[in-house]
Amino acid sequence: MTANVECQALLRTANRLFRFDDHHRARALLEIMSDVYPDEPQVWAALATMANDDTEMTTFLARASYANRLSALPT
Repeated sequence: MTANVECQALLRTANRLFRFDDHHRARALLEIMSDVYPDEPQVWAALATMANDDTEMTTFLARASYANRLSALPT
């Protein structure tokens, strides 16, 4: 299984946890994912939706934007 497929599956799991009001576990999973997939914008965007305050949300959105720019660069 490729990293992107794994990441998408874990994002779906985090989303499911969040929808079923298990916010603590959803956020914990996303925080781990941000270490494993630091260049995945969707991870940072999902974390932004669970931010504790505006400062944290801004930080997560900045990381999402940066990761998105990195993914657009030619390799």
